[in-house]
Amino acid sequence: MRIRATAAAAAVSSVLALTACSGSATADGGSADGGSSVGTAAKTTEPAGHISERTIKPWPFTVASGTLACSGQAVTFTIPEGTYGLNDAAQARHPAPDPIWAEDPDNPGSKIPLTEVIDEGLKLCK
Repeated sequence: MRIRATAAAAAVSSVLALTACSGSATADGGSADGGSSVGTAAKTTEPAGHISERTIKPWPFTVASGTLACSGQAVTFTIPEGTYGLNDAAQARHPAPDPIWAEDPDNPGSKIPLTEVIDEGLKLCK
C-alpha cells in the first residue's frame, strides 16, 4: 500500500510541477505568452502534458486522463497506478501500456493507435 501511496504522490507532484511551469491560460485556451497551455491536439485550460479523452480523439486508453512526459525521445503516460512507456525508447525503462490500452471498436482484435498520443508527447521534448 505504501508503494501505491508513493506512486500517487509522485503523480500528483508531477502534475503540480507541470501546472506551475505552464503559462497563464487565456479565454481561448492558449497562454498569455502566445504558446499553448496544453501539449495536446485540442486547446483547453489543462496543464501542459495533461491529456484526456476530451483532448485526443480517438482516445486510446481505458482510463479517463493522464500526464504525458518526454525525456530524450522517450514518451511516457502516467496515471496514479503507474507510468507506461508509449514508444520503444520509453519501454526500455517502463512497461508497455497494454493493461490500459483500449480495443478499437471499429477493428475487433486491434488496439486504438497510439500515434497521436506519441506525437503529442514528442512535442514536449522540444
